[in-house]
Amino acid sequence: MVLLIASVLGIVLVYGAIVYYEAPGLIKRKLWRELAVFMLVVAAGLTLGITRVTGILYKCWVDLVGPVGKSISHLIGLI
Repeated sequence: MVLLIASVLGIVLVYGAIVYYEAPGLIKRKLWRELAVFMLVVAAGLTLGITRVTGILYKCWVDLVGPVGKSISHLIGLI
């Protein structure tokens, strides 16, 4: 249990450090769209990381995201 809490805390701290490093520059340059995309990617990565560490997510994230990406690529005609 302690290892699980430490793992989750470590993931949150690493993602927090990344946001702390990247976000102020985006805010200073008023790159709001880039900030929104960055936060979306960070939120997705944080969610996947925590679910993977806690054991909620046993599959690889590619198995979950793959069908969505394939649908989008068919929709825009890449494949």
